[in-house]
Amino acid sequence: MKQVLEPLIRYTHIVLIAAGMVVSLSTPEATAQSPRFEMRGAWIATVRGLDWPVAGSSSAAQQASLESIMDGLAANGVNAVFFQVRTEADAMYASDDEPWSAHLTGVQGRAPDPFYDPIAQPDRLAHERGMEQHACVNPFRAISNAGSYEIDEQHITVREPDWILDFGSLQMLDPGIPEVRSYVVDVVTDIVARYDVDGIHFDDYFYPYNPQVGTHDLETWQTYGGEFSNIADWRRDNINRFVESVHDAVIGADATVKFGISPFGIWQSGNPEGVTGLSAYDVIYADAVHWLGFETIDYLAPQLYWPFGGGQDFGLLADWWASVSNGRHIYPGLAAYKVDAVTAGGTQYAADELPRQIRYSRDAAGVQGNLLFRAQNLFSSQN
Repeated sequence: MKQVLEPLIRYTHIVLIAAGMVVSLSTPEATAQSPRFEMRGAWIATVRGLDWPVAGSSSAAQQASLESIMDGLAANGVNAVFFQVRTEADAMYASDDEPWSAHLTGVQGRAPDPFYDPIAQPDRLAHERGMEQHACVNPFRAISNAGSYEIDEQHITVREPDWILDFGSLQMLDPGIPEVRSYVVDVVTDIVARYDVDGIHFDDYFYPYNPQVGTHDLETWQTYGGEFSNIADWRRDNINRFVESVHDAVIGADATVKFGISPFGIWQSGNPEGVTGLSAYDVIYADAVHWLGFETIDYLAPQLYWPFGGGQDFGLLADWWASVSNGRHIYPGLAAYKVDAVTAGGTQYAADELPRQIRYSRDAAGVQGNLLFRAQNLFSSQN
């Protein structure tokens, strides 16, 4: 089942369970303005078992809980799931290149027993429920919290230590090394070739946020950045080349599979006027305007995890991204986790904030839907 958007059959409500508070979109205003076509996506985060699974729980329990999650998402009108299959150079699927994820079995490199292939299950479950299934990949993060579990001998940090930017607890693949970029492209191509996914999806991690890359890749720049006098431009070029290579590889493997990215929501502080904050362009070297302009992605889902008003105004940012879309689909990412006092981390939304953002997205020219982070916050379930 390969498609971009499904006709709107329902979406009469999304229910958000947040500290006992139910927020419903089943208002006449919400349903009356529903567009005929709309992306209604939800992320299923597997890193640290945020949405799924309970690491080390039985195969049967994991499969049952994933089916329950899919049932809940489908019942709430979601038509596309974004299932995280690669969190830190590991695999939530049977890979010949990377070890099984510790977030699945509790031990990196250990397969489920009894065996099942986690990526194949959401493919099947999503399609049986009329939803798309996009494989969510973190391209360059290798270890997010060193020492939290034992690293398997087949992990890329062990096999190719010269490829790694070491920030202590955080370790990342170096995007400036051509072989690194080719390696990740091959990982993505393998997923598309072997699984019935409708899309490949990258999150916002390219160069690191904190700590910032600093001079860690100075030697790489001196080796590979000959045509660039500015290291920042060279870093952005590395990411741009990588994104283009992934786009071409996905098309080559299956032209019906879509490729999209969910970058940090501010491209560059001051764009649009009145918006301030961290610049993805300058800190993580993610030039999403370039990807849109050169059509190396099919859609963009900027993470607009802020309310209306203030220096990161949701409406200003949604409209600005639509204005630079170059005909690519724009699906603002929404912070469903901020409805819940527990997961909001001190930034809890007012009850009407998320419904207002969805209605605004529906009315905004050049916006074709939303992705919601994350599945746990869309309904009450146990993972």
